[in-house]
Amino acid sequence: MPSLSYFYQGYIVPASTLIPILSGFIYYSKINKPLRIILIYLCISFIINIIGSILAAYSINNLPLLHFYTIVELVTILFYFKYAFSNKKTDFWIRIIMITFPLLCVINFTFIQSLYEFNTYTRPFEAIIIIIFSGIYLGSQNGEKEEFTRSGRWVASGFLIYFCSSLYQFIFSNVVSLNTTHFVKMIIWNLHATFVLIMYIFFYLAIRNERGKR
Repeated sequence: MPSLSYFYQGYIVPASTLIPILSGFIYYSKINKPLRIILIYLCISFIINIIGSILAAYSINNLPLLHFYTIVELVTILFYFKYAFSNKKTDFWIRIIMITFPLLCVINFTFIQSLYEFNTYTRPFEAIIIIIFSGIYLGSQNGEKEEFTRSGRWVASGFLIYFCSSLYQFIFSNVVSLNTTHFVKMIIWNLHATFVLIMYIFFYLAIRNERGKR
């Protein structure tokens, strides 16, 4: 019989993506362009989660999906920051990373790490990039832009909470998978799922904040 952890990680948390997604579509005409990118990101995450859950249900290794998702996730989030920052200097670095990171991922799963194991090199690197951009965004706010960036702060805070909390898990996923008990793995993955849920709630709050401004 499937455990509560199984339902929590495989169904409840992925389904929670629908909270900001539905809000985003309902208030689509009222949210700004960066939040529309977040809506795309959420839809991609929802679809990937469904595919991953189906593969897991049939005992098919879904880790190749994670390698693909890592690329798509970072590119989509960088598109978000491209419009959230909207300045030439940041745009230059975003374009550079958008080109080089997918190449690094391809090199990683072709020559270094198998598609059938956790991508413990590129996934943490992705997290660090997002942490840096989120931190810069939160640190660059000023009073003049407060009314226009409150939703952006919710999004950046959501990214920080999730990717900071998950960084070490990304790094040691293969070690944990091979050397810990099932009970310990469930604790770690339940915590991971909880931080994902918190990030989705922050995205919902960003959309809720933006909807009342127009």
